[in-house]
Amino acid sequence: MVSKSDQLLIVVSILEGRHFPKRPKHMLVVEAKFDGEQLATDPVDHTDQPEFATELAWEIDRKALHQHRLQRTPIKLQCFALDPLSSAKETIGYIVLDLRTAQETKQAPKWYQLLSNKYSKFKSEIQISIALETDTKAPVDSFKAKGAPPRDGKVPASLSGLDPKDVVAVLNEEEGYHQIGPAEYCTDYFIMSVTIAFATQLEQPEDGRFLGQRQRTV
Repeated sequence: MVSKSDQLLIVVSILEGRHFPKRPKHMLVVEAKFDGEQLATDPVDHTDQPEFATELAWEIDRKALHQHRLQRTPIKLQCFALDPLSSAKETIGYIVLDLRTAQETKQAPKWYQLLSNKYSKFKSEIQISIALETDTKAPVDSFKAKGAPPRDGKVPASLSGLDPKDVVAVLNEEEGYHQIGPAEYCTDYFIMSVTIAFATQLEQPEDGRFLGQRQRTV
């Protein structure tokens, strides 16, 4: 079982860019891939100083994080130019982040120069920070099923001939519903919904893949 304190978020903050050419008919987007799972920023104006202001986050536990650091699993960011009219997507360049630099203490963002930059006359850069944050989801014990209050066992006058012991749920496979009680007394239909708030003690994947992903905009 993984305790809640062991749950972390790898947070990559993609803040802004500089030294980009102006392309009014295009948009810029940054896609980030970690261990085969991909997140992306929303498209922003293709200006010389694009404002991304987006955080991309992956959920992970400490054991999987340790394995990824040993394996030097990278976080690769690719920058694309989008043509909204044709949906054409041009690769502009990429950045590789070292997961080992992510710390649980706040780090100042850094400027990273795009590698294999299509805009060879420009030294395009993106300001990025990478950090580990404690996953602040609701604790495991915050939601518990409560037993229904005891019933007095009394039967309404209209059902005086019905024994409470006969009121059981029986699946009607042909009609696709559960019937509660004898058919001659069943006159109403009800819908029951069940909400699963969270899950615990699930088996961890052996390959150390992270648990999920989340995107948020700052």
